[in-house]
Amino acid sequence: MKVVSKLISKLTPKVRPKFLAAVIIAFLLVTTTLFYILKEQEKSLRIFTEGQLSQTFKEKSRVEGELRETVVAKRKIEKELKEKNRQITLALNKLEKEISARRETESKLLITLTEKRNLEERLQNFSRKSEVIELEKIVVTSNPLLNGEVLDVNGQYRFILVNLGRADGLDLGDVLSVYRGSEFIGKAEVQRLEEKAAACAVLPEWKAQEFKEKDLVKRP
Repeated sequence: MKVVSKLISKLTPKVRPKFLAAVIIAFLLVTTTLFYILKEQEKSLRIFTEGQLSQTFKEKSRVEGELRETVVAKRKIEKELKEKNRQITLALNKLEKEISARRETESKLLITLTEKRNLEERLQNFSRKSEVIELEKIVVTSNPLLNGEVLDVNGQYRFILVNLGRADGLDLGDVLSVYRGSEFIGKAEVQRLEEKAAACAVLPEWKAQEFKEKDLVKRP
């Protein structure tokens, strides 16, 4: 500015206005050019920024879409996992019940086998004892009925042990009538046979009936 002021001071009054006008025009041209350049740079920057922003929005939309798909897939997997857990729980409960039922059945079977073994042993013991009974203690009658008595009762499995056997003409499958005095109690079928004893199963229609030792048995 000092250089311009010195130049202006050296100019003649006639030239000075023209020089000032030229300087002002040059200044305006430079200013306008700079303004234009700045506007273009601003425009380019704005276009670049808008492009970047648009790309960012697109990327954001893509990420949000993938996120939504991920959430949906996660919920689907959680639902399937919940269903699988439910099925596993049901299967485990069923298995526990089956195991419990099997154990109960095995326990009952063991008890039944034990009772059966005991009954068979008692039947064999009684049969052996009966074989040594003296003949004079056996009363033979001409009564066509086969008479005996109940020696033992298994109330749980509805079996009775009687003192009649193969030697008395009893056969497997024979049905014996049971009496208490003159009162009819029920019927039982011969299931196991020894020489002087037999194990009989109480027939279904008389399972609710109570049988006792010393009850009389007859085969028609």
